[in-house]
Amino acid sequence: MSDARTRILDAALAVFGRHGLRRSTMDLIATAARMSRPAVYQYFGGKDAVFQAVGERIVAEVLAAAERARDDRGLPPADRLCGVLAAKLDAITGGFSAGARAEILGEAVEVAPDLVASFKERHTAILVEVLESVPDLDLETFPARNVAVLLSGALNTVAQEAGEPGDARVLLREHVDLIIRGLRRPTT
Repeated sequence: MSDARTRILDAALAVFGRHGLRRSTMDLIATAARMSRPAVYQYFGGKDAVFQAVGERIVAEVLAAAERARDDRGLPPADRLCGVLAAKLDAITGGFSAGARAEILGEAVEVAPDLVASFKERHTAILVEVLESVPDLDLETFPARNVAVLLSGALNTVAQEAGEPGDARVLLREHVDLIIRGLRRPTT
């Protein structure tokens, strides 16, 4: 990726985070990137194209972090599960005001539906892999994919309910521990 393109995407992420998608403009993005608007148009056809590229970059970063957490065999499965979920949680909470975050997530479904669907499927698959590695879970009664969808879906609530920045991670850990305890097969 060229330095100019990277600079535009970095600037656009900040602009989208501050203003949301609807109120962001190519002028704001160009100013934040310290470039002219025509220079930005040399790389992107418009605001939606910039938004798509920012989304693709975020998805790649989140999935890479989730895969690293999944693959860290030095950690207990519950910690790996927290790591996979924390990768997405950090993307949800990172650098956006609550209003801009809600708008951006809502707009992403409209502007980049394939990207959103692909991300959800890939992140869910990573969660399933970790869940299936946790010993003694009743994944016959509660299929791993369903559990993964519920865990992932709860992240928005975790992000909204957290007061201080570190609170989201504490709530996430409690959520994971509760789910794992609830899924454990009874010992006889």
